[in-house]
Amino acid sequence: MSDQKQKIYQRKPDVISSKLEDQLVMMDIDKGKYFSMNPVATRVWELLDKPSSAGGLCNQLLEEFDVGQDQCRKEVQQLLDKMTELDLLEVQD
Repeated sequence: MSDQKQKIYQRKPDVISSKLEDQLVMMDIDKGKYFSMNPVATRVWELLDKPSSAGGLCNQLLEEFDVGQDQCRKEVQQLLDKMTELDLLEVQD
């Protein structure tokens, strides 16, 4: 997992997002795909406005949400992997 922490993630600029109540709605214009995210995933997306590692995101989320460190790291990495798979993020090693 140490190599995962060193990856830096950032939103792709061609993904449009907007808050709708406590959820985020996003659209990838190039691919015509639409996504909806829960409040925690929405917060991760907001934090990814600036480049960040999975560890950096967890540090912030641990201050904001009632979650254990191991669970946070696991779930954030899963979310980042899924967002990367959906081509929503830019990743730097």
